Amino acid sequence: MNRSIVVVAKDHNPSILHPSFLESQNIVPSGWELAEPPICTPPISIVKYKNGIAFTVEANKLQVLQLSTEEPFEDAVLPNLVSNYVRKLPFVRYTAVGINFTFIAPHVEPENLIVNKFVKERAHKLGDLVLRAAIIKLVYPLEDATLNISCEPRNTAGSQEQTTGILIAGNYHHALRETRQEEMLDDALKAISTFEQRYQHFKEVVIPELL
Repeated sequence: MNRSIVVVAKDHNPSILHPSFLESQNIVPSGWELAEPPICTPPISIVKYKNGIAFTVEANKLQVLQLSTEEPFEDAVLPNLVSNYVRKLPFVRYTAVGINFTFIAPHVEPENLIVNKFVKERAHKLGDLVLRAAIIKLVYPLEDATLNISCEPRNTAGSQEQTTGILIAGNYHHALRETRQEEMLDDALKAISTFEQRYQHFKEVVIPELL
């Protein structure tokens, strides 16, 4: 399962993102090996590590991605990295936090499963046309966020992944108050801290209910 946290802001500075910055500010542990040379430019900067962690900063967002790898990670690693980064830049005007998960459930006929589960039988045909596949978008209001879910067939036969199944993507969107700077920072950190709760919800509620 891939996971990411996105922090939207009005004034991120991509040019500061660099492996030396991340290490010197104790955002990442020293000794992490780069997967490839970093990209560090004013419009966008990207730093990728061999353990599957990748930082991307653009003018309006920070994204920290944790790819599924053989590297063992505790659930707290990703939110700690993002919180460390955000705390080092307290004067950025943070406006939203997104906690994201993507999961592929293997299935031999993902198109049929989605159509039969979510689409009424009368819509399976339009005249002589037969419905072959569907992509489902679902939105659920939560107490302090909005859960956006997409469910679509995934067929990577012929690629290195060789995975056929259903791709379930969940986005827990936290809109932050536009208030005093220190309160915006606190709100961003509070939203980031819900990561483990969101992860358990996605794993234990969302995935079982959709399959």
